[in-house]
Amino acid sequence: MPTGMDSLTTTFQSISSSHLMFLQLSLFLPLESKSFSQRLISNLLQLWNHLMVIVYNVSYAGYGIGMALRRDIEIDYICEQIVVETFSARYILLCFKRAQLRRLIESCKRLWGYLEVGEDIVVRQFERKGHFFRHFLILSSLMAVTSYVVTAHFLRLPPLEANGTERKMLPFRFFMDVQEGPAFNAMYALQIINSYYLVFMFASVETVSLYLIMMACGYLRSLQDRLLSLITEMNEDDLSKNGEATFNVVMGCAHFHQKIMIFCKDVDQMTRTLFLFACFCPIYNMSITGIKLLESDEDKFKYASLLFVNLFQFFSCQWAPEFLIIESEAIATAAYFASLQPFAPSHREKINRILYFMMMRAQKPIQLTAGGFIKLSIETFGAMVKSAFSFFAVLRSFRT
Repeated sequence: MPTGMDSLTTTFQSISSSHLMFLQLSLFLPLESKSFSQRLISNLLQLWNHLMVIVYNVSYAGYGIGMALRRDIEIDYICEQIVVETFSARYILLCFKRAQLRRLIESCKRLWGYLEVGEDIVVRQFERKGHFFRHFLILSSLMAVTSYVVTAHFLRLPPLEANGTERKMLPFRFFMDVQEGPAFNAMYALQIINSYYLVFMFASVETVSLYLIMMACGYLRSLQDRLLSLITEMNEDDLSKNGEATFNVVMGCAHFHQKIMIFCKDVDQMTRTLFLFACFCPIYNMSITGIKLLESDEDKFKYASLLFVNLFQFFSCQWAPEFLIIESEAIATAAYFASLQPFAPSHREKINRILYFMMMRAQKPIQLTAGGFIKLSIETFGAMVKSAFSFFAVLRSFRT
């Protein structure tokens, strides 16, 4: 059964605070205060978030419509539009799944109550992995946005007429050719504010799966250590005399394992559609971005940062589920070694039966999927990168 929740709630909040802050930034989780002022701030922040996403989409969609009317195809526009649509689709999905996300956070908090003294350190080690991974993603995204802003500041578009002057360039796509001073400066500032703010909203979207999966990994590792402690903390006399106490410990481990399995199943149901967009769109966008890098345009190097963000985003979709596979399989090993101990004869059969069922369940590791049919792992990462390279080779053959 859970330990004292009153003593653990503060610690859970302190460990999860940075992740929950990002989720509250995009209003995937509600603000904790129920006061009128907080509800007003929440509604205004939600309106602001929706407005930023709409501005982002309208700018690119309008440019795409104009490009279609000109019967023109720009490879660099396709690269950027895929990023826009991928982020927007995942943002909209999470807006519709906010209630489900809140339930998962509450389940994660209840699992925290099953931890024993000292096991919070183990969970924190995995939470820190997700924390630093998210911050690296933010840094790479900020560098990508900055490369677009710097490129727009130093480069100019060719003139529309033979003897015309070079035109100023906005950092990102816009459906109108704005060249007048006040209008251009206003749109330039709006695009900078919009793009840098969306970097943190992008981090909020990535935080959902990263936080939930790494917390599950921490819980599984703490359970593994608890089973192995049956070997290291008790000698043969203790195990033979304290049969009832050992049975209660093993029962607690089995119950904890069952709760973690249910939590991970709910995480898979929550994230499978998100992973579907996060896997297929970035990996094949890398191939299209690679084609752009082979061209001789002056601004092509800004797409190198876009290529890196796509690769890193795709890797993050495989990295965390790979940890979950490893930690869930390790429970079988821990239960096996625990079953070899000389338990008290009065409880040995019952204890070994419980450990046997834990081993049987752990031999089928927790496997998260994209869309319910693509298994997420480092092996999948390698296979899909090879597929993207083949797609790149096909595109290059068409270009040449």
